[in-house]
Amino acid sequence: MRRKLHLNSPLWPDTTINVDDFDGNLPSARVKSWQQFISIVNDGKLCEQDDDVLFRGQRNGSWALTPSIARLSATGTYSQKAAELQLESFKYSIRGRTKVPVSQLSTDDVWALGQHYGLWTPLLDWSRSPFVAMFFAMSEPNPKDESPKNYSRAVFRINRTKLSEYMSEDFFINPLSSDHDRLISQDGLFTLSPAGETTLEYQVINALAENGVEIDDPAVLKEFICKIHIPVDNEAERKKAILALRRMNLHFANLYPDLEGSSMHCNDLLRETVNHD
Repeated sequence: MRRKLHLNSPLWPDTTINVDDFDGNLPSARVKSWQQFISIVNDGKLCEQDDDVLFRGQRNGSWALTPSIARLSATGTYSQKAAELQLESFKYSIRGRTKVPVSQLSTDDVWALGQHYGLWTPLLDWSRSPFVAMFFAMSEPNPKDESPKNYSRAVFRINRTKLSEYMSEDFFINPLSSDHDRLISQDGLFTLSPAGETTLEYQVINALAENGVEIDDPAVLKEFICKIHIPVDNEAERKKAILALRRMNLHFANLYPDLEGSSMHCNDLLRETVNHD
């Protein structure tokens, strides 16, 4: 087994199912560089033209698709009781602070609003733009004391059109409330991870298996869901990727169209200036 575990996955478009703690049971692949990732996006090799394909970026290549509310648990799951308590507490805490009165917001809208302002929720953010996903995969430096060292960023890809045939109606959350400026800027929507002992990964795989999909064949399963590793060996490479994305007008001030986004963008610019000096 290699120390850089992302190297156990083949180069895209080939995939494999490693069945390990690093990639779980999802088909995984890798690219040679962030430049190659941009190239395969521009070549149209990640998105089926007629399908609604979604992407999610994560800083650490070993992280699973775990919503924030489930990160309190060693199993990556959460209880329905915890979710109900969190939802009720948040509803009362945001009275008078939303564009639409909280009493008129659906449960999905409340969860979505909380998700974009740091609330621990059962939701995961996705975007129709692979470049937005790449930005969030690259946006933060690795902690200097992180162990084991992280050598890759991950972009997950799911085909909403194909998955919707097998998943329940509440799996994808696309709220209509006017309180979701960030969602609009990121061309995004959410998935709702299940309460109980099942992770989102197994929820998808089990639903496909129950309907006769060959989940042990990575070439078949990757048409529904897969993971792509982008190698980032050092901070200099991450900065180059961020600068390339900034030239596409992808940065916090645009993706978070509020005061927090402006602050985060200015913090990034200052960090670069200070580190350069």
